[in-house]
Amino acid sequence: MIGFIILNYNTWEMTIRCVESISETCKKNHTIYIVDNGSLNDSYHQLKKRYRDHKNVVLIQSENLGYAKGNNIGIRQAIKDGHDIITIANNDVIFLDESIEHMHNYLEKHENVAVVSPYILSPEGELQNLPSLKPLETLDYLLFNTKLSKFASHSKKEQYNDKYYLSADSIKGDPIPIYKFSGCCFMARSEMLSKLGLFDEHTFLYYEEDILCHKMYRSGYKAYFLPESKIVHHHGLTTGKDNLFVDTEMLKSEIYFLARIYQLNLFWLLFIYADRAITPIMKKIKKRYRLTFTEYLVFLRKTWSHFVKYSKYRNSKKYSEKN
Repeated sequence: MIGFIILNYNTWEMTIRCVESISETCKKNHTIYIVDNGSLNDSYHQLKKRYRDHKNVVLIQSENLGYAKGNNIGIRQAIKDGHDIITIANNDVIFLDESIEHMHNYLEKHENVAVVSPYILSPEGELQNLPSLKPLETLDYLLFNTKLSKFASHSKKEQYNDKYYLSADSIKGDPIPIYKFSGCCFMARSEMLSKLGLFDEHTFLYYEEDILCHKMYRSGYKAYFLPESKIVHHHGLTTGKDNLFVDTEMLKSEIYFLARIYQLNLFWLLFIYADRAITPIMKKIKKRYRLTFTEYLVFLRKTWSHFVKYSKYRNSKKYSEKN
């Protein structure tokens, strides 16, 4: 049986569209677990009214615990209810015909595969969220994922993309082994998630799939990208794209990922922090959002305390052995 986990935060109409796309396209026995993640509007009551007579839809009310903890609530309940396959889906995802069927069938036929990831389309029909093929080497992370990338030539950037990421031209019809998949939608074996401890709950938003994928990689679990399985993702409709909250949570999560999971040394970790810390100022200059001096100081205080906390314990053997 498949357990679908969907987080809802203030966008119950979007959640209903996602649920309906599952109901219309999924031919397998399934249960849909909707975790209302502390919505500030009447989302919970709207969803409760909508699904109170649906036996295969379970609504769970929670405080706002973020992506990892919120999803873990649904995952634990699905595993407890006996689901051996878990599908994580953002509520802004729409499943297209046979997308679920393709993913489930592949896992059934390939016992050595732990996760399958679909072909993700934008509402305009463009391919998005391309998977990566292998972990980034530290030097490449620093050169091509910071403001140093502005000094890299076009050919160097192309070499970097070819080295680490799938390209649209390279995707034919066959499944492709990958390192990292998008957290907006993937199907996984419950056994693997349980062994790895589900999502790492040290993050509130962002980098959850990066952490999970790296832990899978270290543990020898395989993931595949399935071009035949297609979904539509209305990216950014829940959190928005440019605001200080997003920049704050993204930096906090990235520091945790690089310090505790990637084990980046202190010098380069500080370099990454400094690079990210000036991002809000640059966005203000480009008028992408407003930013007061007080708001920026709050941003620095929150992110710097996070930096100090996790850089201090980045080489913790106790953590590494546990995770």
